[in-house]
Amino acid sequence: MNLIYCENVSKYAIFRAAILCIMSIATFIFPDFLLNGMVYVIAGYMVLNGALCIADCFTHNKEAKTPINYVSFVLACLLIVLGIFFIAYYRYIVSILPVFLGALMIAESIVCFVTALCTKAVIRPLLIVLAVIIFIGGAASVIYTFGFGGLPTLSQIFGVLLLLSCIYELAVYLSRRKAAQ
Repeated sequence: MNLIYCENVSKYAIFRAAILCIMSIATFIFPDFLLNGMVYVIAGYMVLNGALCIADCFTHNKEAKTPINYVSFVLACLLIVLGIFFIAYYRYIVSILPVFLGALMIAESIVCFVTALCTKAVIRPLLIVLAVIIFIGGAASVIYTFGFGGLPTLSQIFGVLLLLSCIYELAVYLSRRKAAQ
């Protein structure tokens, strides 16, 4: 079951890495992007990622249904619903932006940590360390809401976390590619 989970997560890792890299660069170059469009980009990312997971559930997993397939399907549907929710309530999300971004990075780090535990690759310790750093950064972003810094500081924290997530996704992709050879 661990290998199936790791395979499902690593399948679109290069795609997620590219999107995370673009969002990271946009966050560093345009700090106002956090207020103007980042919520829409994150919502679109969630909907697209959920749609890819649902399509994958229907195309590749017809022969053997395991509990992880059903969990993946439910989580993909949840991603789509959350993405639509974030688009619908954009103004409210922007008002609690540091908490929103921190919570997203904490959730991302939990998925990264579980994926790292399921990986049998040599880079497993690196993946675990990156997941822990992303978790700490997400927690720092949530704590940031209590009056520290401003929008430039928040964009730097979030940009670094996106870049670390990009590096994590690239490492997962490279380990999957190396295992396939």
